[in-house]
Amino acid sequence: MNPLAYNARAAGASVGAAGPGATCLIVGPGCTNVPPMIRPAVLAAAALVFLASGCGQSVPGPHAVELGRSTCAKCRSVIATLDAAAQVAYADGRARLYDDLGCMATDPAAWRGAGELYVQMAGGKGWVRVEDVTFASPAGMTSPQGYNYFAYPEEESRRLAPDHWARGWNDLVTELARKR
Repeated sequence: MNPLAYNARAAGASVGAAGPGATCLIVGPGCTNVPPMIRPAVLAAAALVFLASGCGQSVPGPHAVELGRSTCAKCRSVIATLDAAAQVAYADGRARLYDDLGCMATDPAAWRGAGELYVQMAGGKGWVRVEDVTFASPAGMTSPQGYNYFAYPEEESRRLAPDHWARGWNDLVTELARKR
């Protein structure tokens, strides 16, 4: 006999109806010290934990963009640079790619559904969620479709924007809707 084996009788469990050497969970009357009225609640709680662990939708991450091959979902231009690129990533693995974050901001299809909206930091420095950055239109910088807005950390947006206003995503969407 293995001296490290679990000894149910020494741990206070009764052998009861299951008999010696039986392996069971909290189902049979002789397999536990849990009172019969509590067993259904314990089983229900265990089932809920199991079901809840598989039900959550994971937040989709940004997709890779093939420069020179991927096309914008709105204007159909080939995406040549990540400087002002944007995308909507969906939990089912699909993505809508944009060559200019202005294309995504003015595309109603981007707002429908449960996709996560991402933009490239100015200069193609990495994908970030639109809620985590601000937007500015620095003098002399142009984006692929002429919207001329780029994503920056808030302090940098305030410094670079001619009006010193660091626009949030909803501000940008509203402003671009008025312009176009």
